[in-house]
Amino acid sequence: MYDVIITGAGPAGTAAGYLLGRAGFSVLLLDRKTFPRKKACAGGITPKAMALFPFDISCFVRRTCREVKITRPGNASFIVKAKAPLCYITKRTDLDAYSLEKALQAGCRFSKIDRIIHLEQDDHGINLTFSCDGKTDCVRAGHLIGADGANSKIRRLVGGQWSSIIKLPALEADVPVKNAGRYPMEFDFSRDIQGYYWIFPRKTRVNIGIFSALPNGTMNRTLLKNYAGERFKTDALTDVKGYPIATSYGRAYLGTGRVLLAGDAAGLAEPLLGEGIYSALKSGILSARAIEHADGRKASARSADALGWYRQALGGLQLDLRLYRYCASILYRFQKWSLAAGSCSILQNCFSRGYSKGKALHEILRPF
Repeated sequence: MYDVIITGAGPAGTAAGYLLGRAGFSVLLLDRKTFPRKKACAGGITPKAMALFPFDISCFVRRTCREVKITRPGNASFIVKAKAPLCYITKRTDLDAYSLEKALQAGCRFSKIDRIIHLEQDDHGINLTFSCDGKTDCVRAGHLIGADGANSKIRRLVGGQWSSIIKLPALEADVPVKNAGRYPMEFDFSRDIQGYYWIFPRKTRVNIGIFSALPNGTMNRTLLKNYAGERFKTDALTDVKGYPIATSYGRAYLGTGRVLLAGDAAGLAEPLLGEGIYSALKSGILSARAIEHADGRKASARSADALGWYRQALGGLQLDLRLYRYCASILYRFQKWSLAAGSCSILQNCFSRGYSKGKALHEILRPF
């Protein structure tokens, strides 16, 4: 019998596990992968996400970006600058392995599983059945945090497949180039898509990719090869990966009973640029706090409904996701005019200052 089972050892799951382990809860972390494992992710960490990590990750920052290039339709471009960092570039393989290590040091137990089979819950806890190495096992816990990604099996098992989750496609690859550091971080809206291409520079290569703001957006390896050829005079791609980014446009299904959903499993990525690490960390941290709050073992806590507390605590994030949806609908419907307005130095300064300070979108927009 565990206090908490967490499915998924990404940012949401490990942040929750770390905090619960340090608070004295017995935690079982489950994942289908052995760590370190390759993770489809460009590796950009925003300042507000950086501030949420419950442990220091500065040693995994490969580049700090204080400038971001925005390429508009027609190939005109402008540079967004800030005195403080606008983005930190990491490698998710290393970062996720370290986050899991910190959760284990906090007292969590980790098990690799093949697949989740069944989940049932009652008034006092949940039973989770899964397979591992051809054998079936069942464990019981007081609560479960489903942090198992955009294709979450936990969400389906608790009825969340009927919720309004939208999967936005992304495709990425690495391109080996000389002097990769000379390239700026870039969001390229010059292509004829409702979305953008990106360039994230690293030491010996650049990470390029395509994000679609439409669930059925077209993307394939040929598009990436052509883009690499145009921008870097090479079509040599490595580590090509496609993946869904799950959003709910601010109407997230956060679980039922003793099951709480976090990160992409709840559809908490923002639909404007597809950033999801911040919301994964935020929801992972708040799901842990909700369980602490409901447990009552601390003098400051009281017996309560964890899910109800969690829903209320995520109100600010849900508001931000609705604002991101509104901004995305304007940007991708009127890209030329939206990005022309975005080149205005007054707007740039307002957003870059707020963004670099780690403010939420509703805080940045408040003066307007």
